[in-house]
Amino acid sequence: MCGICGIYNKNSQPVDPDVLRKMNDAMTHRGPDDWGMEVAENIGLAMRRLSIIDLAGGHQPIHNEDKSIWVVLNGEIYNYGDLRTKLESLGHTFYTHSDTESIVHLYEEYGDDFVTHLRGMFGIAVWDRRRQRVVIARDRAGIKPIFYYQDDSRLLFGSEMKVLLQHPAVSRDIDYSALDAYFTNCFIPAPKTVFKNIHKLLPGHLLIVEKEQVFTKKYWELDYQIDEQMTFTESITEFRRQFTEAVKLRMIADVPLGAFLSGGIDSSAVVATMSELSDRPVKTFSIGFEGEVGAFDETEDARKVAKMFGADHQEFVVKPNVREIAQWMAEFYDEPFSNSSSIPNYYVCKVAREHVTVALSGLGGDEIAVGYPRHMGILMAQYYRQLPKILREKVLPAAVGALPDSGSGGRITERMKRFVKSGIGDMYSNYMGYMTYLDLPEKQLLYSPDFLAGANGFTGNSFRQYFEQYGDAHLVNRAAFTDLKIDLPENLLALTDRMSMAVSLEVRVPFLDHELLKFMASVPVAYKLKGLNTKTFLKKAFEGTLPNDVLYKKKQGFSIPLALWFRRELKDFVLEILSKERVERTGLLQYPAVQAMLNEHFSVKENHYRTIWSMIVFVLWHEANFNHSLV
Repeated sequence: MCGICGIYNKNSQPVDPDVLRKMNDAMTHRGPDDWGMEVAENIGLAMRRLSIIDLAGGHQPIHNEDKSIWVVLNGEIYNYGDLRTKLESLGHTFYTHSDTESIVHLYEEYGDDFVTHLRGMFGIAVWDRRRQRVVIARDRAGIKPIFYYQDDSRLLFGSEMKVLLQHPAVSRDIDYSALDAYFTNCFIPAPKTVFKNIHKLLPGHLLIVEKEQVFTKKYWELDYQIDEQMTFTESITEFRRQFTEAVKLRMIADVPLGAFLSGGIDSSAVVATMSELSDRPVKTFSIGFEGEVGAFDETEDARKVAKMFGADHQEFVVKPNVREIAQWMAEFYDEPFSNSSSIPNYYVCKVAREHVTVALSGLGGDEIAVGYPRHMGILMAQYYRQLPKILREKVLPAAVGALPDSGSGGRITERMKRFVKSGIGDMYSNYMGYMTYLDLPEKQLLYSPDFLAGANGFTGNSFRQYFEQYGDAHLVNRAAFTDLKIDLPENLLALTDRMSMAVSLEVRVPFLDHELLKFMASVPVAYKLKGLNTKTFLKKAFEGTLPNDVLYKKKQGFSIPLALWFRRELKDFVLEILSKERVERTGLLQYPAVQAMLNEHFSVKENHYRTIWSMIVFVLWHEANFNHSLV
């Protein structure tokens, strides 16, 4: 696990090594063990290294035999051993034992198709000195990020936006449509970022730079070709085989390794499989929170699973300093990002890093096995739409809309309101009802006139593009595919990457092995959902391996009770950050709408915690980036 960056000057001007070094130093946290840089005329590559494989000999950038091909890698190539054997049989000579060197020789052998041979997570840059071209690749699932900036003179790229912002050519002009996406979804979907001239490379894509031409090319796509001949038993057997292989590959490391354990089915399945494959106790990590957290605390479940598999379990109880971490995250993420799960994720990464360098995660289980409540919700909406129009559009929305929030921080009332509100429209509108947190009337009250005009019609096109890509597929697969293309890489994986890299921890996600993704896309939806039960497939796959109270417990998610805290111990903090003066100094939000939302939340009339958190993060981010902090 590392961080990479580079400069390509289209006008043939030499690269300034001091600027490249400054860019590289901005991500020292991603790789505190080593760094490397190669500059030649108009191109420069640099990287920071967190040493995982070939600790002594894996220094990057890595080159081929005659130094005409150079590579930097952020991530891991899990099948590098097989690749090395094949490439050596074809006459290639290796000078390290690192996974990165296989990429050099794959490019020599297959050109841009090198990436199709890789099994892993990666952000890669290949410099072909002879042909004066650079090929940048992002892995299929988008586990590792790539950001890039281009103008008429240059192309810059890096593993984080803060890297690009070190270059004097990069401005901080806000893209209002991207900012609208942030308030709509709590994150900004690729390829946009909050800044106009900085972009995210899409998962499964190459960015190719050749002379003065810069273009992207897709190299992989998930295809829902359902295998109707496969029986349920056969699908379970094949899944367990492939999942075991995916976990085994991700246990390859020359450093201490462990796993996150929440006590839910996904992380428990990872730990169970690791225990089967290991001859020593698996190191596991979970966190709990001080105070009144109720259903948000899963430490007892995690403890039970750890004991069952004889894990070396570390459990930490913390009291999150939300004030401090909000300020830090607003700056560290580089752009507004308000998934509050960042907070517990940061803490569990921090405590795990004290014991291991690599941790396996259960992230991705919900996406491949349709485990979110929204997956069931969009199916139920088909029946809801059959109700008489007056019930569907008038009576039930009015009745449910009048319900006060639960007051406990739970989400039952909020989900009911989302269901009846989104159930009025078509299938796409129903799906988006679960993915958005501000609607048009709310935006018209909240956004300033300039922001409203700059947003240019509001967001959602990228979601629609993917939702309609497989128009003939089962509705649940269309939703799951959209999740995999947008929410997973730019929300959940972005969160995991930033929080783990902040403490120099590598996180691996076996559920997102691309071979496993392909297989699960071929499994009939009827095997994944039965009645009103989500994740039927995973539950059946691990029956007899995991206890029933883990398999069939209510889904909780990895979160903290911000809705409750905002009404109690964090109320003063909310009012401080979202004061009239600080909100208005951004020039982009209208305070009366902010005040009305706060009043509704404090009075338990509505649960606005997501939008409140989004506004807090935005105000702090704006102050950090535009130098008008009042603190």
